[in-house]
This record gives sequence, C-alpha cells and structure tokens, in this order.
Amino acid sequence: MNAERTPGRALPADGYADRYADEDGRGSEPVGRLDADALRAEAVRRTGLADFGAPGHGPALDLLVEALETEARLSPAGRAEARDTLLRALCTRLWLHALPVPPVRQEPPVVLVGLPRTGSTLLHRLLAHHPALRAPRLWELLAPVTPPGVRTADLLADAERHVAELTRTAPDLARVHPTGAEEPEECEHLMNTDFRNSVLGLIGYRVPSYASWLAAQDLTAAYTLHRAQLAHILARSPAPAGSRLVLKSPSHLWHLPALDRVHPGARFVVLERDVDEAVGSVCGLVSAARRKRSEAVDPVEIGRDMTAATHAGLARMHAFTTDPSVADRCLTVRFTDLVADPVATARRVSDRLGLSADGALRRRWHDHLSRNPRPEHVHPRAACGLPPAGPRPASHDPEAMS
Repeated sequence: MNAERTPGRALPADGYADRYADEDGRGSEPVGRLDADALRAEAVRRTGLADFGAPGHGPALDLLVEALETEARLSPAGRAEARDTLLRALCTRLWLHALPVPPVRQEPPVVLVGLPRTGSTLLHRLLAHHPALRAPRLWELLAPVTPPGVRTADLLADAERHVAELTRTAPDLARVHPTGAEEPEECEHLMNTDFRNSVLGLIGYRVPSYASWLAAQDLTAAYTLHRAQLAHILARSPAPAGSRLVLKSPSHLWHLPALDRVHPGARFVVLERDVDEAVGSVCGLVSAARRKRSEAVDPVEIGRDMTAATHAGLARMHAFTTDPSVADRCLTVRFTDLVADPVATARRVSDRLGLSADGALRRRWHDHLSRNPRPEHVHPRAACGLPPAGPRPASHDPEAMS
C-alpha cells in the first residue's frame, strides 16, 4: 500500500496509547486472525496518513504476518502483542514518511555486536554513562517520532506501561533482561519499521519460514530507516556536540555489512563468549520470550534452532570483522574479562575510542554496578537437548544482562 499522503491527524495528549499503539491488547476485544492489509488500514485510520514509502516492506510484512499465524502457535495474549508490535511499527513508518528527516549530524556510532547473552547489556549501560556517548533509551526506541499533539510525558508513560506489562506477563523474561522506560535499550526496535528484524524472527517468536527468508535478505533499506529514526531521536533530545551514539542489538549480528554501509565509519565492539555457554544462556532467553507469547513452546526445538543460528551468525560476524577494511575499527571484548572486571573493561573500550574515563565516571560505573546486582539465571541446557557445559566464570556481575 503506497497511497497519496493525507494530512496527519493530531493526537490528543491523553490518548497516545489508545490512538497510536495498543498495550498488549489490555482492555480490548480478543484479537482475531492477523491480516497485513487490515493492519495497514488500521494504521492509516489511527494516524490519518497513507504513505508507507517504498513498497519493499510489503513482502516482509506479509511473510511475517503469515508466519505468525501459521507457525508461531500464538496464545491470545501473544496474538494481541504481535498486533500491537506491528501496528506500532506501521504507525511509525507512516510518520517517518510524513515528516522530513531532521538535519542532525550523526557521528559514526559505536556498535556493540555479538551473540545474545555475551554481556552486551552490561557494557552498553556502563558506556551510556560516558558524557561523550549517547545511548537511546527504551521510550525513545518505542516512539522514535513524536506525532503532533503528543508530549514527551505521554511517550514516557506509554513506555512505563510497556515495562509494567512485561513484568506482569513475563517475569522470567523481565528478570533475565531487566529494563526500564529510561534505561538504554536495544535498537532492534527500530528494525521493526521495515519488518526485517532478526530478534522477532529468532528470539521473540517461532517463525522459521520468516527467519530463513530474512537470513538471505539485504537489510540496507531497513538500516536506512534505522538511521532516519535515530535522527528524529537526536533532534528531539540533542546529544552534546561531537558525541557518538552507542548502539547494541543481537539483530545486527547477521547483517553487519548492511549496517556498515548505512553507518559508514562505525566502530565495533565485538563481544565474545564460549559458544556452548552462550547458546545455553540464549536458549533460556528464547524460552522465556516465547512463553510470553505462546502456550506451546518446544525447548528441544529451541536448542536445535538456536545452535544453528548461533554458528551461522558467528561465521558472518567473523567474516565481517576480519575483513581488512573493517578490522582496525573493531575491538574484541571477552565475556570472562567483562564479568571479572567490568569497570576495567569499560575503561579499555573508552580508551580505544579516544575517550577519557575520569574518576567521576568510574564512580558512576561502580554505582551502577552496586545498584544492579546479578540476577539469577539458570541455563536450561538439558531441557533444550544441549550437552552439559563447562564451569561458568565466577563473578558478582550481571551475566544475565544480555
């Protein structure tokens, strides 16, 4: 659908969640079968806009919706959440094509890449304390564009409801990956607007046909929208002159060449962990995420699929990061070093980026660690059909922060 643009509808300040994005179907009628055309029509109705931009997103949305219906084994709550995610993405896409991209200078970002469960959240949140680094917060990623008539307070309240609902409906997932409306979060949310998101395809839902298709796609268009959304975020909440964005998401692992084309000169922090340990922890994350959305979760299938996806992702990452044109922009961080001394690791990364880490910053890092003790996280290796792994590294730090 790529109709002519119609005037945007201003949204009442107290009606953001009702008019722009549902909240996991709470207080609404049961959600029927997901239908891509019906979702587009609903997004048009909510925003008063009709231009979705280039039609390339259409096959991705159609395939994802079909996979959600035929493969994901959605529970009623899972179907409502999937509908909310897709509608939010469609509304954001409409606003992106209704408003000009702000002329904000974006320095080459710092991007944390690696498998899920390699310590990227821990390192990301430490680096976010650096005054020269700007990490997008959850509320910004859920609503990168501010529709007319909507206040920042409305966007924050919407994100707080999102977090509360996550904690209520999926306490295991919230414990494994704790978050907050104003906490730094994964920019994978920005990949939804082109409906090409490996987190949706591999972690959040059981959609193997979509995941297989996505692995073969060029995500340049998706990353172009990713960059445009970051420009809107920076225009709304400017970063200090010369500062860099610090980004992270496991979705980048499988598509690094496209990310690098759209964000030329990006610096990469490559997180490494023993593969068996990482796969076991990933399976725990995937199991928790899918139990939130389905009443028929197969742990053995998760173990098999995530083992295959992990090895494919690592092969792609290795090919990218060892390319001579990229290698000098990469810094490797080992999981064992990070959990043994997160402050020293954050300082090493800062030094490599040419950023100082003074005493005040180091005190903020220590304070962050003291306020965020390590959550318990049991790797479901046996349940997922995985062999036993070796001993885990001793650490007081939050290994469970993916």
